[in-house]
Amino acid sequence: MADEIEVQIPWMRYEITMPLMEGRVPIEGVRLAPSQSAPNGTNVAADGPIASGDFGLVDLNMGNFLPALEHGWEVIGLPVYSKRKPIYTYAFCRADAGINSPKDLEGKRVMSTVSGSSIAIWLKGLLHHRYGVDVESITWVGRDRWPVHNPRWKIEQPEGRKTVFDAMIDGDVDAAMMDVSDGALAEKLENDPRVKRIFPNYMEEDRRLYQETSIYTPVHMMIMSKKLDRQHPELAGKLFAAFEQAKRMADEDVLNDRAGFSVLYERERFLEQRREWGDLFKHGITPNKAAIETFNSYCYEQGIVEGTYSYEQMFAASTLDT
Repeated sequence: MADEIEVQIPWMRYEITMPLMEGRVPIEGVRLAPSQSAPNGTNVAADGPIASGDFGLVDLNMGNFLPALEHGWEVIGLPVYSKRKPIYTYAFCRADAGINSPKDLEGKRVMSTVSGSSIAIWLKGLLHHRYGVDVESITWVGRDRWPVHNPRWKIEQPEGRKTVFDAMIDGDVDAAMMDVSDGALAEKLENDPRVKRIFPNYMEEDRRLYQETSIYTPVHMMIMSKKLDRQHPELAGKLFAAFEQAKRMADEDVLNDRAGFSVLYERERFLEQRREWGDLFKHGITPNKAAIETFNSYCYEQGIVEGTYSYEQMFAASTLDT
């Protein structure tokens, strides 16, 4: 169609977005163009297309969202949380560092950025608010992507490019709290006797967090070009509806035994999870208010942003009633 809007979207292999990637979700007047070369939402740059608004959709690490708004980037959010992770699994320490509880992190050296990483932001906030840890007594070793406005943070640049495992084993740091998406590195952290988890019962901690707060921690969200939103103010609402439809189709794929066969009894495990947890992957503002407001408060108190932001400032107008 001549008047069809083409919207570039990064190729995402998440189960809940695959129906969109496969072209199974029609959007009236819109043609999605999945691309593996679309702007990346983890490695952001002030002189890149995300900052200037020369993109369609981006799967953004949430740690970059509020700073991007504060710096005047041409971005606006969709209340679509494309990736969530159980957060306590990413906290490790050296076995001989004398860390036997979260409070023992006080005064230690921890490999973790302050800004830019949603996992790091969530963990610092949860340590402070749920476990009483004085996170400002910790020396944080990492490379920050954004300015940090809290002068009380103790921040050091790491030397070289060591993995979290090597930095702990070599004694550069006592602990590490950051995303681990490398299978070989995860195996080392989980199985080497010189390393242990700060939360050995991390699955129980994730469940307790969800039961008490309704938060299953989102780490990525979809954003769109603010230029595009100004040109087509109805577009964000259409895209939100498409993501919702894709999630429903992905669930049906599992229930109809069409999603995959590498996980034994995947359908049964999916049903068990739904019975015990409900829908963990809710989109929309209303179902995610606790997560949105908690994460935003962490960003503000940690000095990642200097101001606070309303829903109207964060999200496209046609998604505000979701």
